[in-house]
Amino acid sequence: MAKSWFALLAFTVASALLGVQAMGQTSGLTQPDLKAAFVGGTLTCSQPSQPEKLPIPESLAHRALLKARLATILRESLYDDSKGIVNAAREKEIKSLASKLAGKLKVPGMPSQ
Repeated sequence: MAKSWFALLAFTVASALLGVQAMGQTSGLTQPDLKAAFVGGTLTCSQPSQPEKLPIPESLAHRALLKARLATILRESLYDDSKGIVNAAREKEIKSLASKLAGKLKVPGMPSQ
């Protein structure tokens, strides 16, 4: 039992040391210019020349747009419902968007409609 505790302790210490070294390597890249901040010099923000672009599948982007539009018109519909306003065109759009999203939803083990 003493061997297992010693092995666990050694593993913990090694992990902690490796973690500190990894943190030092990554955080060392973005050190602020403290001298310029205290002396009163100008500070500049270093930004990459090209903004990072994340590739998103077109189907996922289209589904996200449908969800965003549906959430927006549902919120508007709830607001109007609280005031007693009925908007038939909006209700039709809600039904259309909901059916598009439900048609694209594929749940494993469920038969498609």
